Amino acid sequence: MNVLVTAGGTVAPIDDVRQITNVSTGRFGARIAEAAMRKGANVFYLHAPGAFLPFDRLMKFNLDAPDPEVEIRRLLDIKVEWSHLKHRCFLIPLSIGTVKDYQQSLQIGFDYVKFDVAFLAMAVSDFAPEPFAGKLSSNAKTLTIQCHRQPKVIQSVRDWSPETYLVGFKLLSNAPESELIRQAEDACMTNRADLTVANDLNTVQAGQHTIHLVRTGQPTETYGPDGNIAERLVDQVFTWAESRV
Repeated sequence: MNVLVTAGGTVAPIDDVRQITNVSTGRFGARIAEAAMRKGANVFYLHAPGAFLPFDRLMKFNLDAPDPEVEIRRLLDIKVEWSHLKHRCFLIPLSIGTVKDYQQSLQIGFDYVKFDVAFLAMAVSDFAPEPFAGKLSSNAKTLTIQCHRQPKVIQSVRDWSPETYLVGFKLLSNAPESELIRQAEDACMTNRADLTVANDLNTVQAGQHTIHLVRTGQPTETYGPDGNIAERLVDQVFTWAESRV
């Protein structure tokens, strides 16, 4: 199975040295990629500059670990696992990280690879200013930025690859669960996605990450908060994707 995972956040340049971005780190995308590789999939990981990479964050020594020897054994186990899986991981970094950069890289990917499943977890900018050539003066007392709506890249994917099982993501902050699910249902229809994974930033920041799996005309499934939501998500998506063939 060929699986595409996008992760991290895009940027919107203000001038040559300043930019607007978002809080996405790509951590959940990296976890999804790891789970897919463990399930035997070939993973194409399209990521923003600075985003977490699969297994990379796991290979850092935890200085707060109570037992250094246990921590060393953990690192050795991760290194062995990565050595067995890395031949199925294809890293595709965005060169700049803008929405246009993301759209072009994504389309090229679909032109060259037949993806069975696509997890589009990248946080894509909804608005962007017209970038100023050069550097805006630092002496101004105020700076007013006029932003324009950016294209919804995910809405083109169904045209590029009608047979791919398409997974989109909806993130809100401090929203009622009913509103989060409602917006995910709307996103499913608008983006022609098979599934929208809905989550709230507050649960992520509180260490209680919970996701809702929203499909048009189907009951919502909720996973979390626990440490296995990426694995459970991948297991379920693979089951749904395979049953559709």
